[in-house]
Amino acid sequence: MKKLFLILTSSMLTLVSYAQTTYTLSGKIEGKKANGQIVSLWADNGQKKIGSAIIKNNTFQIRGSIHDPELVKIIIAPTENSEQKLWKASGFYLDKGRLQLSAHIDSLPPYYYNPNLPSVKPTIEGSQAQNLANQLNRSIITERQALNKLDKDYMREYHLPAIDGIFNTDRGIAILKEMAPHKKIVFEKKWTFIKNNPAARVALDEASYMVMGYGDESLSKTQMDELLQIFEPSWAGRKVYIELETAIRKAKATAIGSNILDGPILDKDGNKIQLTSVFPKDKKYILLEFWASWCGPCRGEIPHLRHTYATWKDKGFDIVSISLDEKEADWKKAMTEEDMVWRQYNAREGFDSQIAKSYDIQGIPYALLVDANGIIIKHGMRGASLDLALAELAK
Repeated sequence: MKKLFLILTSSMLTLVSYAQTTYTLSGKIEGKKANGQIVSLWADNGQKKIGSAIIKNNTFQIRGSIHDPELVKIIIAPTENSEQKLWKASGFYLDKGRLQLSAHIDSLPPYYYNPNLPSVKPTIEGSQAQNLANQLNRSIITERQALNKLDKDYMREYHLPAIDGIFNTDRGIAILKEMAPHKKIVFEKKWTFIKNNPAARVALDEASYMVMGYGDESLSKTQMDELLQIFEPSWAGRKVYIELETAIRKAKATAIGSNILDGPILDKDGNKIQLTSVFPKDKKYILLEFWASWCGPCRGEIPHLRHTYATWKDKGFDIVSISLDEKEADWKKAMTEEDMVWRQYNAREGFDSQIAKSYDIQGIPYALLVDANGIIIKHGMRGASLDLALAELAK
């Protein structure tokens, strides 16, 4: 009987731990165009629709239940079949209890980013998780404003001229150096926030963004292990914690200090070879770059790669480019058009190729700087970041 009681008690505790809690989201959407539009709520990174309503008298209400606070997306569309360019969309943390959303239909952010349209996020009241996210954002607003200005300077003074074959290398490096202290402060404030809020979903999400490379600095393996230790007491066994563990396992494979990962690729003649068998052994530093002919940002980066290769190839630098084009003709046509004279290979299955999965490539261009021993030494090697890295290594 005692054993049965313990089993039942344990089961009840588990049910309580994972019990869903209810929420009521009441919305007030100002503007003549609002009435009749359809509001939908999406969870699981926008993959799962969890509720919907029609705006009447400039109001709507959606009820439901959730396990934990979660970052969701709200979409407002004129009709079920309207084009996405007519949609409005924004994200916020859905939480238990009664929540109030306030916005104006004419100023809500568009579904697709458009700098020429107003973009005012809705006001959310009643969500403790959203309040915590707001607290974090307020703490780094000064640094974010400085970085946004420097981003615009970088685009205007370095990136756009580089696409046209004008390489303001010194200016690009100078802007990145100006950004560095601001990025350091943002990282430190986020790290402190994570350590101070180990039971908060907002903190766990911020940690996940860091691990996936969306942060302002690359994480070391030690820092990744520390994140697991921070969240384990509150989140162990939960889906989001398991996802963090999985992300960290993948990220560690390409963390700074790790060896490059091997995998099958095709050469220009269609022969299947292993990456490590063709990786340069006589160079000091090698850029391992993944791209595709259909990728606009990749093509925009190529003029700079041509310039960097010409500048540094006789100083111990080389490039190994791996295309994720699934059509050989598209790959070879782009190589010719872009005059890519360095080492070129192809992963014919694209993002489903073994090598792309090994590196957990979610988007391209994806570029790593590697030393002569095949050790990864830098991440995010695009534009002036590559110029700065090579200049510092050459000292």
